[in-house]
Amino acid sequence: MIIGPPHILNQINIGGIILPGNICIRFTSNVRNLGITVDNKLSFSTHVTALKKDCFRLIRNVVKKRFIFSNDQMKLIVNSIVACRLDYCNSLYFGLNDSLLNQLQLIQNAAAKAVVGLYKHDHLGETLKELHWLPIKYRVQFKLLLLVYKC
Repeated sequence: MIIGPPHILNQINIGGIILPGNICIRFTSNVRNLGITVDNKLSFSTHVTALKKDCFRLIRNVVKKRFIFSNDQMKLIVNSIVACRLDYCNSLYFGLNDSLLNQLQLIQNAAAKAVVGLYKHDHLGETLKELHWLPIKYRVQFKLLLLVYKC
């Protein structure tokens, strides 16, 4: 994978490398390492799309079984399944495009609605504050500042 700004990547046309013994290594535009998908423009758009797809699938599955659990149990389940995925390596989201941050915020909003029992089009209101959840933008900043403080 070759990483760089789009205007430079458009000028480069390398499909791969041929090693001795006629071994060909092809370049790819996405690489997955430790659960994070990195694209050649470092925009994390493919990672956010995959994360959004996975989290919404998990939220749908949990909401189907909502009648079995109490509110405290739902909060614990959603925290352990969805919030931990949003927090994993979230320091990489610092400086991320606002549209991608909004997509991550949609995941958190859907998780909060699943905990409280609101429907898809209901207004979220003060639910994030009641759950003591920071919005994604501030959550990323908090985690990064906490990491720097502990160093």
